[in-house]
Amino acid sequence: MITPMKKYTFLVYHKEYEEFLKILGKLGVLHISEPVKEKKDETLRDKTEQLKRYNHALDILKNAIDDPAPESKKNTSSPEEILSRVEELMERNGRLEEEMIEIQGQIDKTIPWGDYDPDDFSKLKSAGYKIQLYHCPVSQFDTKWEEKYQLFIINKMKGIVYFLIVSKTEEDILIEAEADKLSSNTLSSLRNELEKTSIGLKEIQTELSSLSSFATVLLDKKRESLEDEISMISVILDTKKSSDDKLMMLEGWIPDDREDGVVNSMNEDGIVYFESVPDKNDSPPVLLKNNRFSKLFEPIGDLYNLPGYYEMDLTPYFAPFFMIFFGFCLGDAGYGVFMIILASLLKLKAKKKIKPILSLVQYMGIATIVFGMISGTFFGINLIDSGYTLTSHSLEELGAETLPDYLVSDLMVLEGEYFRTRSEFLSALEQQMDSQSFKQFSTDILKHSKPGAGLFSSFRHLMLDSISMFYFALIIGGMQILFGFFIKIFNITKRRGFKYALSSLGWFIFLVSVIIYAVGGKLGFLDLDVIRYGLYIMMGIAGILIFVFNNPDKNILVRLGGGIWDSYGIVTGLFGDVLSYIRLFALGISSAILGFVFNDISLQFLNIPYIGWLFFLILLLVGHSINLFLATLGGIIHPMRLTFVEFYKNAGFQGGGRKYEPFKTNN
Repeated sequence: MITPMKKYTFLVYHKEYEEFLKILGKLGVLHISEPVKEKKDETLRDKTEQLKRYNHALDILKNAIDDPAPESKKNTSSPEEILSRVEELMERNGRLEEEMIEIQGQIDKTIPWGDYDPDDFSKLKSAGYKIQLYHCPVSQFDTKWEEKYQLFIINKMKGIVYFLIVSKTEEDILIEAEADKLSSNTLSSLRNELEKTSIGLKEIQTELSSLSSFATVLLDKKRESLEDEISMISVILDTKKSSDDKLMMLEGWIPDDREDGVVNSMNEDGIVYFESVPDKNDSPPVLLKNNRFSKLFEPIGDLYNLPGYYEMDLTPYFAPFFMIFFGFCLGDAGYGVFMIILASLLKLKAKKKIKPILSLVQYMGIATIVFGMISGTFFGINLIDSGYTLTSHSLEELGAETLPDYLVSDLMVLEGEYFRTRSEFLSALEQQMDSQSFKQFSTDILKHSKPGAGLFSSFRHLMLDSISMFYFALIIGGMQILFGFFIKIFNITKRRGFKYALSSLGWFIFLVSVIIYAVGGKLGFLDLDVIRYGLYIMMGIAGILIFVFNNPDKNILVRLGGGIWDSYGIVTGLFGDVLSYIRLFALGISSAILGFVFNDISLQFLNIPYIGWLFFLILLLVGHSINLFLATLGGIIHPMRLTFVEFYKNAGFQGGGRKYEPFKTNN
């Protein structure tokens, strides 16, 4: 839900304003109205730039604190001196890193030629000879060059041949190869320079580690002080002034469940203030307030948009569906067990900010276990196709419970026969039974058949095959869309009034009536002839609401035209929206298939003597890790798409709310 806000206006004498802001900052509940988007204040810009420098220095020191060096002497440096030293060290660090890259590049170019002495080339040049270095691919090297010139092959590396040619100064060299420049430094000297640079970088890291052992606390306090100063300056710039700048007026919003502290404090200090409830012309900030379960899903909703202050918060309504969709997409009970165990272990030492995320992972793991059991998948093992056998005992149980004697006799021909998959078993049953009996008793027979592994025998018959999961995805999608229409009625009522929600109410009545009629007739628990006239009445009411009350402010002809246009958009959109939920089935089945494939491939390695088990374990871990990663990624992205597109649209979500961000200071 959205927390109700109250608007407060404070009138403060200018000499008391700074002290008033300090009190307000400590309370930390007032959201300032209409903040200035672009504050052209020199002091504010300087403070903001200074804050960036401190934040950057803190990041550097916190990264260096993993292995802090012992402090050699007591520190007496100020935060400003520490900041300057850190920036100086990082500037030097940048120069050394650039030098290291340049030296390493020279070394890479020099390695193929070996550790030669440039003085030797100078002596040859003085004697009237010149040395030219070349390289080219081995395939392009022409042996005729060796006959024509004084050519010496120096090295061959990675398909490249490196060679030099000694010639007279006036002699021209005509070959198809790339010339290299002689380096003025030897390979040994370059490596020494690289080592010196590396030592310099280590010295910088050592000093940063030494600084991090005490400086982070000082810099952190200075950072908090700067944040307070920036907040104070920003609020002052947002303050309206009157009476020749003698009277300061500040407007803001306070949640109605947090106003007592402000009211008491203002009354004690004699501050003049006015309070009022927001009207339709106001734009209060949005503060969500949900129960422990729904609150975990608030970050997901924030990724799209906050609801407007005058509409409903949809977080509690999409949260259960999101959890269901995630479980559907993963669809493997083993992965769910792994997620719960991993999240539970991480929560033991996790920071307070991370624990809600891990709690969300645990809930997602529960949903994954449930849908893994529904689809019959456990770490890529197909529980549905775990073997089916009709024994004499199972036939006796069937006869004693529901199965007629003649059907028991017909099924005796299958006694003791083993069927590997459910489809094979059902196909054999269908051949031995008439269609009506098969439809009526097939589930009971599945329940009493003996599996290859008895662990899941008590509920294996309830597991759904892929076709059933396909229809299950569509049913869940239809339920969420219908629920969205229901929420839309209340959303529009809250935002505009009930008369504007009558058209949405008509669509809800129409859809519910059609579903009850269709499903009731299909399952046979309703007499269609009896309820047909009731259906006509409900559809007539729905039609009046849809075509007559779709836009109460317009004349009747505009309403009729709008109703026809809305009908076209809603009917065509509904089919597309429902079909979008097929992605749940597709992701779930693809995850299951990948798990099956990794298991099958891994089992092949067990045939390798002695070390086959090792390859089996490695591929099993790697394969299922990849599958879990991909399935989790899909299980987050696609439910978000279904929530933000299909559900939000049908629930009439508009969004555009501003987040509640109260003015608060650290000290």
